Amino acid sequence: MTKDGDRFSRQGAEDAEAGCLEHFVDAALYDYEYRRRRADINFYRGLARNRMEFVAGPILDLACGSGRLLVPLARDGQSVVGIDRSPEMLSAAARRIGRLSASRRLRCALVRADLRAYNLHAKASLAIAAFHSVQHLLGDEDILAFLRTTRANLMQGGWLAFDVLPPDPVWLGRDPNRRWGRTTFRHPVTRERLVYTTNHIFDPASRLLHMRLYYQPVDEKGRPAGPERRVRLCHRQLWPDEVRCMLGATGFRLIEAFAGFDGTFLADNSLAADEHVYVAVAV
Repeated sequence: MTKDGDRFSRQGAEDAEAGCLEHFVDAALYDYEYRRRRADINFYRGLARNRMEFVAGPILDLACGSGRLLVPLARDGQSVVGIDRSPEMLSAAARRIGRLSASRRLRCALVRADLRAYNLHAKASLAIAAFHSVQHLLGDEDILAFLRTTRANLMQGGWLAFDVLPPDPVWLGRDPNRRWGRTTFRHPVTRERLVYTTNHIFDPASRLLHMRLYYQPVDEKGRPAGPERRVRLCHRQLWPDEVRCMLGATGFRLIEAFAGFDGTFLADNSLAADEHVYVAVAV
């Protein structure tokens, strides 16, 4: 590879890694943007209730973020360990936990760790990686390391559940030079008026989707009122056959695959769904 090739390769790697970090610095903005996303929380709460009816043990909330799933699970009476590597998101989760009753707070623990290498003292009966968290593991070895680590922290017969945003050829092929999703809103803390837009580029060689989230401060008349801020977000695209193979290679057996959070079963290798949800058992 030429020196220019090395430079572009390093830049691509740095860009991808930043895409796994930048979106999770402003926890308040993150929670505001996804405040209406409830279907996944309801699905995983139901899964946990059904699972914990028959087996004891803590639940792992992997990439727990600000506690959007962890706190509802704790309110249901579950014992939950949240794992994340973002200090800002963990701080937000701690504040949420602090508003729970004393008995429920005792059922919660937060651990700052990388999903590819963590080690807990007690084996869990259920691990959940919600809201496309697995897709921030960018290479095959990253995903396999995550699955092996999670398998090691689950009891025999424990379950792993996670969801991914499936590859949509039409959406992946959108014009990267256009801006999409224009929305005007106020930052939930600073009350700054912002115009949000986004675009993305898909790299078929790495199977990485590089998204850009733009925040343009504007005045009351919609005129620019400061420099535009850009936040990078990166997702590894995962096809159903890839997921099945990786699960099988790391000590899991797929129990069910769903085409969303309404319980509809996913047809083999189908991409015709907004969400893919997988439930696997540790064998």
